[in-house]
Amino acid sequence: MSELIRAVVVSGGIIAGSVILAFVSRWIMRTVVARVYRKTRLELDDILFKLLESPLALAIVVVGTYAAVVTLLHSDALGLSDETVGRYVDKTSRVFSAAIILVAAWAAVRIFNAFARWYATSAAPEGSAHQIHVLRKIVNIAAWALVVVLVLHQLGQKVTPLLASLGIAGLAVALALQDTLANLFSGFYLMADQSVKVGDYIKLETGEEGFVEDVGWRNTRIRLWANNMVIIPNSKLVQTVMTNYEMPQQQLSVYTWCGVSYNSDLDHVERVTIDTAKEVLERVPGSVTDFTPVVRFKEFGDSNINFVVVFRAKEVASQYMLQHEFIKALHRRYKEEGIEISWPVRVIVPSNNGKAETPV
Repeated sequence: MSELIRAVVVSGGIIAGSVILAFVSRWIMRTVVARVYRKTRLELDDILFKLLESPLALAIVVVGTYAAVVTLLHSDALGLSDETVGRYVDKTSRVFSAAIILVAAWAAVRIFNAFARWYATSAAPEGSAHQIHVLRKIVNIAAWALVVVLVLHQLGQKVTPLLASLGIAGLAVALALQDTLANLFSGFYLMADQSVKVGDYIKLETGEEGFVEDVGWRNTRIRLWANNMVIIPNSKLVQTVMTNYEMPQQQLSVYTWCGVSYNSDLDHVERVTIDTAKEVLERVPGSVTDFTPVVRFKEFGDSNINFVVVFRAKEVASQYMLQHEFIKALHRRYKEEGIEISWPVRVIVPSNNGKAETPV
């Protein structure tokens, strides 16, 4: 009886020692290790080390408990045969392995969730927090499902029928939610590729254009200039051809077409047009003032020699006021300089037989 009490006391001492060691490890993590990671400029390492305190302490207690049980089973005080001890140790080892898997999974999930929250608030593209939250939930469910399978396997349960059932159920759910899942993963693709971000001005091949208001888990919302909202499923958006006016930079060229009479001095027209464009760029907000306007004559039109004036705006919203002011200023300047902008004219030429013809 005294040997049994001694064995129990030894096992209890091992458990008590593991508990004390767990508290010591938490104290070390909160004091000694904390002094190290607080010296770094990264906020993420502070969060991760704090999250590891509890899983590490629990792992020490689990290891101590396993050592105490194994020590007690090998004690002669219980009077167990070697075969019985081996069987009990095998079962204890399975339970210990399952417990370690649970602790490791708990630590891994906590770290992943902390990293996802940090990324969503500090480093992720604007408007992608909701998608990251959905992705985090999916990863958590998948991780814990895998942990359950591993734990059951460690405990000696047959997991093959369970996996088969889960596979069939997963296939049924995937078929039922095919469109939803397509939009969900398309949203993840848009977030990772960053081809479209909140605040970007885009134009679709169907003609709609506006500012991206939100890239959700199912739809992307685009606000038109008329202040209406176009809602596009993510799966359709990733397949369409679009123009993103924010890439590779916000600045964009503004093209204004014009034409002058065939009697005009083109060198004089070019000088006046460039001077007017420079004056407008200096006074209209949103213009790129260090860009030199360009005039390029393009064609001999029906009534005018047509040309294009090129200057630059800081963003897509600035081009309209810039073009508006430039047209007014150029029209006024042409009047002052005597430069004529002709309107379409049809000349009637009599034919030889006395009938009038209208040349095409």
